[in-house]
Amino acid sequence: MPPTADAPHIKLQSLVDIHDQPFIIIDRAFQVVAINRAFEAVYRVSRTSAVGRPCYQVVPPDIRPCPCSPQGGRCPFMAVFAGEHSESVTHAYRDGEGREHLARIQAYPIHTASGQNAVGELIQLDAVHRDPKVATAAGGLPMIGNSPGFREVLGGILTAAQSLAPVLLQGPTGTGKELAAAHIHRLSRRSAHPFQVLDCTTLTGDLFESEVFGHERGAFTGSTGDHRGIFEQADGGTLFIDEIGEMPLPLQAKLLRVLESGEFRRVGGTRIHRVDVRVICATNRELRGVPWFRQDLYYRIACIALRLPSLAERRADILPLAQELLGRIGRADGRDYSLEPAAMDALLAYDFPGNVRELRNLLWAAAATAQGGRISASQIVAALPREPPIPQPAAHGHCRAPRPIESRRVHWEAQQLETALALHQGNRRAAAQELGVSERTLYRKIRLHGLD
Repeated sequence: MPPTADAPHIKLQSLVDIHDQPFIIIDRAFQVVAINRAFEAVYRVSRTSAVGRPCYQVVPPDIRPCPCSPQGGRCPFMAVFAGEHSESVTHAYRDGEGREHLARIQAYPIHTASGQNAVGELIQLDAVHRDPKVATAAGGLPMIGNSPGFREVLGGILTAAQSLAPVLLQGPTGTGKELAAAHIHRLSRRSAHPFQVLDCTTLTGDLFESEVFGHERGAFTGSTGDHRGIFEQADGGTLFIDEIGEMPLPLQAKLLRVLESGEFRRVGGTRIHRVDVRVICATNRELRGVPWFRQDLYYRIACIALRLPSLAERRADILPLAQELLGRIGRADGRDYSLEPAAMDALLAYDFPGNVRELRNLLWAAAATAQGGRISASQIVAALPREPPIPQPAAHGHCRAPRPIESRRVHWEAQQLETALALHQGNRRAAAQELGVSERTLYRKIRLHGLD
């Protein structure tokens, strides 16, 4: 049932004070009527300064003039006033310390005795904000974007974090699936436990059981000691299985067995090991109804399915992302970079088939030639691929479609790898972090391009 309150302000104040999460009441003019003590503490706003102000001026709105502007999220209050029912949306806000965090907003209609209508907003804070230690470890909100589609993804991430169900992240390459998986882990109750990554593109049948389940000393030639597999390493935490669509069918059956039972034996061992692991998988391919992927495994891993949109689908995020990425590039090499207006137009005119990863690499290339830190349109255009990617034949079975090494895009990717490695004096872990990929993926790409 929706909350009900009498007209006197003191009773509205009593209504908000019963909540231990931030709560705010707003009238039809979208002005603040009351806030509770939790709201004051989190956003460092006093009741006297908040009451009577527009709602979007009370909470620091990041880079938007209003959190519910056309460039931001959907306004829950307007929907509640129009439909007389509760609404739920997700926004990103900045707290009193300037940290951005996700918040799930529950908006309820409130009917006063005098016949006036208002809206009560309960702000359910995420784990990053609730636990300062997690916030420090997480480094704030690592995902950047304000577009409605991206905000929907953030809402899905928060929902997934509150559950223990397996998650399947779908979307094109370069959309940040590993970043989303890490964010789900950091916001979950498992955040104090390990987050491990298994890259299916690097595993062969011979290596799978040893790497995933571990092996005992003497299990095979060269095994001089016991080895804990990645499931044991992730016990109590989260295992992110990247590009699961590339896993051969025989290995899919072995993975399904351990996901169903939580039990396995190390290679060469007889003792049954039991683990408690939350699994998040990612793929850039369609897995449902295809012959090269077990459907029983699909339904086992896709309890919660989230699709990450391409950068072309969220163009409103291109410039905020570019500014954030240029800030990171500048901190890495001790310089300040900025985009000229024409350079911004050039970015907005490009489709970015490689998504956020391509945007980052393009900005690296442009920054390398920027005079005085100012990036022009000509430098953006010069960093763009000079021809579109060569079409690739459809994949058959579990095999990945071949990537022509003659492609300019492949050559360009090799240049970005060289740049990242040079920037960090050959430190592969740091280079992988800059590129937004796992160390295993970096090693694979280094071998692919002959850079080892």
